[in-house]
Amino acid sequence: MESKVFSLFRISLENFFKTKFYLGIHLRLQPSEIDNLDYYEYYYYVQNLKEHLDKKNKAEKDQQEGAEEKMGKYKKGMNPSSMAKNFKAPKMPNISMPKI
Repeated sequence: MESKVFSLFRISLENFFKTKFYLGIHLRLQPSEIDNLDYYEYYYYVQNLKEHLDKKNKAEKDQQEGAEEKMGKYKKGMNPSSMAKNFKAPKMPNISMPKI
């Protein structure tokens, strides 16, 4: 019975230290503060951090897709062959030099 209870709270050391690092960076917590958290506080901090990072990544992805879509529309209108048809060379002004 004890092994089943403790197996629920196992976490790989790599994941533990990655999570601890992210808590320190994003929440600006000192390592000693993270170590002193109760397990449920730590669990909820990790869950909230995960949700926050997921939202942030989704927002960045949406922004990137929107920018690519707008750039695609802009590039379609900027076809060099269609621009060359509408281009007219400027007329040179008549300049007469005074005689000395």
